[in-house]
Amino acid sequence: MEKTDNSLSLKKVYKASAATLWKVITEREHLKQWYFEFTEDWQLKVGQQFDWYGTDDDCKEWQHRGVMIEIIPNKKLVHSWEYVGSPGTSVVTWELHPLDENTTELHFSHVFTIPFDANEPAFKRENFEMGWNHILNISLVEHLEKI
Repeated sequence: MEKTDNSLSLKKVYKASAATLWKVITEREHLKQWYFEFTEDWQLKVGQQFDWYGTDDDCKEWQHRGVMIEIIPNKKLVHSWEYVGSPGTSVVTWELHPLDENTTELHFSHVFTIPFDANEPAFKRENFEMGWNHILNISLVEHLEKI
């Protein structure tokens, strides 16, 4: 994972077509198996707001909120990422680059546009790095192997 002062990024090749990888990163039924369970307001529509919940190491549940910013089917998904009731915002980008009909390179980035509360342990940059490494290098790979 590459890091800057305000971002995390990763390029990774997956054994899946762009269409398959797109389904896995955009369809709620797939997402809940390897990523998060999104509420029913998850829709691929620019401007659509959606929520999801995650628990930290202290078992505190955090309400996340995002808004769809850019959607290019089978190519690019961009959405915001915030924590309801806490300062800060970020933007998550998923770009799909087909290498052949069964292999796709994902260009992923999480850019912290307005930093999250540095005094909140759950929002430490290491936690995001550790989380994304697990999500993209383990959970997503294992899910793709099952389908």
